Amino acid sequence: MTTDTTLFNSPKTLKALIVIFGIFLACLLGADLLIHPHASFTVDGWPEFNPIFGFLSGLVLPVIALGLNFLVKNGKTTGKH
Repeated sequence: MTTDTTLFNSPKTLKALIVIFGIFLACLLGADLLIHPHASFTVDGWPEFNPIFGFLSGLVLPVIALGLNFLVKNGKTTGKH
């Protein structure tokens, strides 16, 4: 039996990466509070709008992809007669 020694198999490495990405995320959220947004719409000017919008988009897009996958696999969008 061989051991797979890739970068992401080590729990110590994964923990370090999570901490680094968490610090990076906190810095980005803090910078978003400090930078004045030049909003085109009312909601663009809300604090932390962009991170919240990005997070919600990340939740919704896979659901849309699953729905499209279901339609394609059933042949409803292929134009079969």
